[in-house]
Amino acid sequence: MKIKAAALAILILLAAGGLVQAKKSPARPFFLQVPVTIDGAEVPPGIYDLTLESSNSSVRVTFWKYGKFVATARGAWVKSGMKYTETSVLLRVNSDGSRSLIEIRMAGTAKTIVLDRSDTFLQLSAK
Repeated sequence: MKIKAAALAILILLAAGGLVQAKKSPARPFFLQVPVTIDGAEVPPGIYDLTLESSNSSVRVTFWKYGKFVATARGAWVKSGMKYTETSVLLRVNSDGSRSLIEIRMAGTAKTIVLDRSDTFLQLSAK
């Protein structure tokens, strides 16, 4: 009997944990001055709508243009030592001269979104 009650309690806890929804923020305008790579997708310069979907320290950023999906990437919220006065980005210049988006610093917060690196894989070529 005690085992059944414990199993039922565990199932209820697991089910309740699955009901936790990610917090979705309203779209905000986001300007890219130069072409960038976002999780493997080439994104031209321009004004986009940026949406954030957060769950604890995890976050998914999605870029939209005229209501159409452009690119998405996963990342993590990281505390910063200062509050940002304006939204800005940190880009990595790749060996081929292209730029990859690696951080988004949101105005009015003391947090940075550090994007997961999608290029951290081993590439082998046959010779």
